[in-house]
Amino acid sequence: MISFSMSLLDKNMHKQDVEKFLEGKGDYIQVDHLERYLKLMPPIEMRKFAYLKLAQIYLNKEMYSSAAEAFKNAAVNSVIFREKQENFLNEAKAYVSEGKIDESDKALKKALDEGNKQEKEALYSEFLKFFRSEIEKREKQNKPGHLIKLYEKFLRLKVEEPEKEETKEKLLKVYDKLGKVKEARILRETGKA
Repeated sequence: MISFSMSLLDKNMHKQDVEKFLEGKGDYIQVDHLERYLKLMPPIEMRKFAYLKLAQIYLNKEMYSSAAEAFKNAAVNSVIFREKQENFLNEAKAYVSEGKIDESDKALKKALDEGNKQEKEALYSEFLKFFRSEIEKREKQNKPGHLIKLYEKFLRLKVEEPEKEETKEKLLKVYDKLGKVKEARILRETGKA
């Protein structure tokens, strides 16, 4: 009988121990180890650490829904309000990247609920900045289906009127390109997507 002595993560490990253990392993192997580790119910700080590590791996693999879920779990395991806000905001951003706008709205609301007036403004501003960069990224990739969702949502966000007009024009072009005559007519008549 052959016995393998492969050390695994255990719930009493510290961040450096976990980092060292994961070092040199492939992304999917790391994901597997981290998910097993989380089932051991380590201390709250270590759970947050593991979820953030998972989120980073998922973002690098463009697995945005999984990253959003990991950020949400990191926020739930965060004790400090600023960390909760940041992780819920990252959840919202990941959902935007995935094109899941409704889920993004819910995550953004959770982030804003954690802050005072100034923090809310800063979080919303950061979200808008990310949203604009995501639109630019999708425009370069020429993904009209995804762009429609982003443009339609952008028109509902709190942005300056000139920026809204520019976005309406872009949305009309995409509608025309995809043959969405009804949607284009409604946008021209009402100004709303």
